[in-house]
Amino acid sequence: MTQRKQIRLSNLSAPSTVISLVLSLSLPLFLPCQVVLAKRKVEPEPAAPVYAKDDPGCRDAVAKAAAMFAANKNMEAADLLRSWSPKCMHNSQLHLLLSTILLRIGKTKEEAESEANIACQISPNSTAAHMQHALTLMAMDKTAAAKDEFERITELDPTSYDAWSTLCDLYGRLKQMDKAKACGEKAAILDPQARRAKFRALHSLRTTGKAEALKGEVGRLLSSEIDPPEYFDQLATEALSVGAYSEAVQAANKALDKYPKSTSALKAKALGQLFSSSLDEARATVDAMLSIAPDDIDVLSIKSIILADQGNADESELCLKKVMERSDKRPLFFLARGKLASQRNETDEAIKNFEQALAGDQSLLVVHSCLADAFIKAGRFEDALSEAKECQRVPGLKAQGVDYEAKAKEGLNQK
Repeated sequence: MTQRKQIRLSNLSAPSTVISLVLSLSLPLFLPCQVVLAKRKVEPEPAAPVYAKDDPGCRDAVAKAAAMFAANKNMEAADLLRSWSPKCMHNSQLHLLLSTILLRIGKTKEEAESEANIACQISPNSTAAHMQHALTLMAMDKTAAAKDEFERITELDPTSYDAWSTLCDLYGRLKQMDKAKACGEKAAILDPQARRAKFRALHSLRTTGKAEALKGEVGRLLSSEIDPPEYFDQLATEALSVGAYSEAVQAANKALDKYPKSTSALKAKALGQLFSSSLDEARATVDAMLSIAPDDIDVLSIKSIILADQGNADESELCLKKVMERSDKRPLFFLARGKLASQRNETDEAIKNFEQALAGDQSLLVVHSCLADAFIKAGRFEDALSEAKECQRVPGLKAQGVDYEAKAKEGLNQK
């Protein structure tokens, strides 16, 4: 049984938080106020136009404001973002950054709360947006409202140590001691140090390339009958990172029984299904996620990969175009672009994108199988053999690795 650290409610304070700026789209509504004075009606100020599509300069404006913020030019950064706000009403990143800056300034807490709330409307499933909104509410001493936001965060990310530990503190302030104790216990389980200790053996076995022992260890962790759903949410992500793909799906399902909105469990499930070649199941999971967050860039990238693997290159490309419109390029985007290039027999382009994906995320182990396949197509059999050997160190890729090794050796023998 895992030894759990006890948390004393009197000593637990709200944690500091680093805000991750995440993009997703939706459009909030604003109603202009009308002011009526005695004996004379004053016409309201014309409302700022709300654009159906963001100005192409929004991304550069955010980048420029972020540089100003880093240089401690807070007022200049805030003024720049305010000037762009009406033209960037789909851009949660802009409103999150503006809220962060305003909260730092300190005299504009109400505006900071409003901007964070806008970000939540744009990206209702963004833990970053809800975290920032919760922090602004705490700064305004709105304890009950902040508590509601942190509860929302735990629905979306049951593995958030920050959210559970802060809820412990907030329930304590509200004199709801039973709930405070329960949240404190969850925080103890999810403490980053406890997590590292719990899954240390997994990553040690992954480093040494002991695929069978690694699979056995994941199975042991998965069979726990005493750990809570939050633990299985963590396990799903960890299993995915070491290449135990079918086990990642099983762990995700255990977490989703309790937390059906968990973004981390849903993502782990979709990727586990995809990397296990369960394409129809993966597509069903992804479509369910997109029905809630239609512009999530990682989920769109996953769908693009599925479509490419199913031979639907045109639809795969449409998903990629949506990703390119929304944000900076991420590892799953490069994996999707590599898959699309491979589907179109653009082997050199595929290899370049696969290598970029792996450089961006070393835990994206499935890329080794993609590279092995691409190298064989390119006649680079020694490189293919190296990637095939790497696949055999990964539980979910071992069989593929054996197959690619045979093909690479055959190619070398024919030279």
